[in-house]
Amino acid sequence: MTNGKLQAASYKWRFILLLATFYSLLTLSGCGFQLRGTGQTALPESLSVMRVVVENSRAANDPLLVAMKNALRTQGRVKIEDAPDVPVLILSNERFQSETLSVRSTGKVSEYLLKYELSFRLTNIEGGDDTALQTIRLRRDYTFDPLNVLAKEKEEQALKNQMRRDAVQQVLRRLSRTAATR
Repeated sequence: MTNGKLQAASYKWRFILLLATFYSLLTLSGCGFQLRGTGQTALPESLSVMRVVVENSRAANDPLLVAMKNALRTQGRVKIEDAPDVPVLILSNERFQSETLSVRSTGKVSEYLLKYELSFRLTNIEGGDDTALQTIRLRRDYTFDPLNVLAKEKEEQALKNQMRRDAVQQVLRRLSRTAATR
């Protein structure tokens, strides 16, 4: 083949690839597909200012409190204050539990099931409950390798942090739904 024919074939394949990419993007946009984005939820105007409390926690940097405040800050319209005359989101009963899921033939654990539970309620300015106590439950499993104990401990901690963030997002989605139905 001559140089001109190779260049023409190259342009042809580039054009076909461009058409295929355009067609796939057109198909995805037509079906309603959207990227997840930052996980913003449309909270009602009544929750534009609120206070967040973790029940029975004395830690100033409680991981659950930090995760919830960070999630609320990404909402854009929500302002977090410690004033007594604003609605209060009360987070409670955060609990992790680990169970053996499977065992090797040697009798050593090969898989764990990690359970996470978080309860919450929203109180109004007068102190009455806007929402009843609701509980979120998550479950994840992970394999355990006795030869990589440190790596698996870090993996478990990362999994716990991810479960906490997922639960926080579920709390926000539930708050937006319950407030929208009132």
